Amino acid sequence: MLVDIKAKAILFDMDGTLVNTIECVEKWWRRLAAQHGVDAAQLLATIHGCPTYEVLCQCFPESMHTREEAQRFERQVMVDGEGVHMVPGALAAVRALSDSQWAIVTAATHELAAMRLAQVGLPEPTHLVAAHSVQRGKPFPDCYELAARVLHVEPHETVVFEDSVNGVKAGVAAGAVVVGILSSTPETLLREAGASYIVRDFTAVNVASRDGILTISIDESSLPLPEAKK
Repeated sequence: MLVDIKAKAILFDMDGTLVNTIECVEKWWRRLAAQHGVDAAQLLATIHGCPTYEVLCQCFPESMHTREEAQRFERQVMVDGEGVHMVPGALAAVRALSDSQWAIVTAATHELAAMRLAQVGLPEPTHLVAAHSVQRGKPFPDCYELAARVLHVEPHETVVFEDSVNGVKAGVAAGAVVVGILSSTPETLLREAGASYIVRDFTAVNVASRDGILTISIDESSLPLPEAKK
C-alpha cells in the first residue's frame, strides 16, 4: 500500500531509526546485566527509547541510581563504533529536507547523538532535542512538542519516525502522524502503540518538498508477510 502524507516537518528518533546501534548497545547492556545479576531478557525489553539513567533506576541496584553511573556507561558505549550502522535510505531522507524541515529527537545525550551520526556519516541537524532537553522523556510527548516549537510548526503538522513503543506513544501523544521503523520492535507492538504506518527502513520512504510543504510517500508493501497459522 502506497500512502502520501502532507506535513511541514519530519521529526526523527535516532537509535534504531536513523542509526542502528542495537547490536552495540545491547552488547553493553548484557555485560552490565551480567555484572549485577540482572535478567538480560527483561532488561533488553526495557532499554529502547528510554534514557540510561531511567533504565538504571528501574532495573539495577540502588548503588547504580546516579547520573554519574549513567554518564560512565554512556561514555563506554559511545566510543564503541562496532556494530553501528546507518539505517538503509536514511541519508537520502534527510538530504531531501532543509534545516528548518527536520529535527532529531532522541533519548541519548547530545554528545552521544553527535558521535553516532558521525560514525555512520549522517549530518548533525541544526535542531536536536536530546535527553536533557526536557524533564520528562518518552513516552511523554514533551520532546516532540519541543521539537515542533523549535521548528515553528504545530505537532500535528509533523511526521514522526520511531522504532520503539515509548517513542511511538510520545509521537502520538504529541499529535503527530507516526511511522514505525521495524528495527527493535515487532510490527504488532508498534501498531498497538499507535503507529499509523510501518516500514522496514527508509528505502520504503520518499520525501519531496514544494512550497514549504512536504509529501512523504510511505510504501508498506515492503513489509514481510504475516506467517500463516498452522
